[in-house]
Amino acid sequence: MTRILIVVAALAASTLLGGWAFDKQGPFCIFDRDYTNCGYPSYDACMAAARGVGGFCRPNPMYSGERQRTPRGTFW
Repeated sequence: MTRILIVVAALAASTLLGGWAFDKQGPFCIFDRDYTNCGYPSYDACMAAARGVGGFCRPNPMYSGERQRTPRGTFW
């Protein structure tokens, strides 16, 4: 019972602290009749996948770029 609680706690902590890896949005999407994936970092990578599965590539309309880290001011 203790092992199960430790495993559940570890999974919950990793999910809450690390986030999900598959929610990354890239600047390019591949579109197919039944499939859409917007995780491609370049047009060439998207086209390589499109040649393998069919479909076409377009820029991701929801991509806003990587978040910029803003420098924090000092206290003095």
